[in-house]
Amino acid sequence: MNLEDMELFVNLAKQGSFTKAADFTGIPKSTISRRITNLEKQLGVQLLARTTRSLSLTEVGTNYLQGCEDLIEQAKQLEQNTQQQNDQPSGTLSIFIPNTLLRIFWPVVTEMINQYPELKFEAYSSEGRQEEQTSNRYDIMFHVDEPKDSSLIARRIAEVKYDYYASPTYIAKNGLLQQPSDVQNHHIIFNSASQAPSHSWRFEYQGELISQPISPFFSVQNPELGLDLCLQDKGIALVPHMLSKTHYQQGRLVKAYAHPQQLSGNIYAIYHSRKFLPAKVSVFIEKIQQFWEKNNN
Repeated sequence: MNLEDMELFVNLAKQGSFTKAADFTGIPKSTISRRITNLEKQLGVQLLARTTRSLSLTEVGTNYLQGCEDLIEQAKQLEQNTQQQNDQPSGTLSIFIPNTLLRIFWPVVTEMINQYPELKFEAYSSEGRQEEQTSNRYDIMFHVDEPKDSSLIARRIAEVKYDYYASPTYIAKNGLLQQPSDVQNHHIIFNSASQAPSHSWRFEYQGELISQPISPFFSVQNPELGLDLCLQDKGIALVPHMLSKTHYQQGRLVKAYAHPQQLSGNIYAIYHSRKFLPAKVSVFIEKIQQFWEKNNN
């Protein structure tokens, strides 16, 4: 089925002659004649009754004309609907997002639902390293590291600041980390989901960035669980500021490293292609960025 040949047949039938159809479409008469003849051969029927002076539709041609007009109208409507989907968020937005980020970004999800009632959400949420997940089923995958698959697009949407925290009770009993090697004398709470599986921590020490091997006392796959263990005086954890801020301000947490430092990482939105990015994806990412900037400055 060739929609262009159908449309050419409709134009020919409406114009009533090959000459007028050629003038109307800008296609040479010989080309129109050849394409219509091929269409008739393909269908195995005669659509047109031709004489040297006139052109008329056969009974089959009349029925085929009506069918062609219906199909062309449906195709145009489908094209229009598809283009509109790229203008306004609609359909189903399927995302993979770690539990912690989903809770942080939940106000953005509710805003999207309220603003775009035609949009549905499918949120797949868990903790774990990116390579343990498959992104094929998702419109967007949010993660704290860049994609291992080079065929995917990674867009940096937020910077996350970290520091090492413990409870005042734990520090009073065990002391601060004065230098990176002091981790050997402490209970280390390690987040295996977002940190490198090589079991090391980074420290700024004497003007250098040091990668210090650690031996975790607790290994978790959720930063909120690591934070909870800190609050229970169980050890030292690398905690994002977005989770530690309130506890730190209220004195329930203290910084466990004696020297000021600036540790950070990135949150990425990972998707399949830069071309023809649906509005549901681009608008959601933009709102995530705006929310982060508003609440983390």
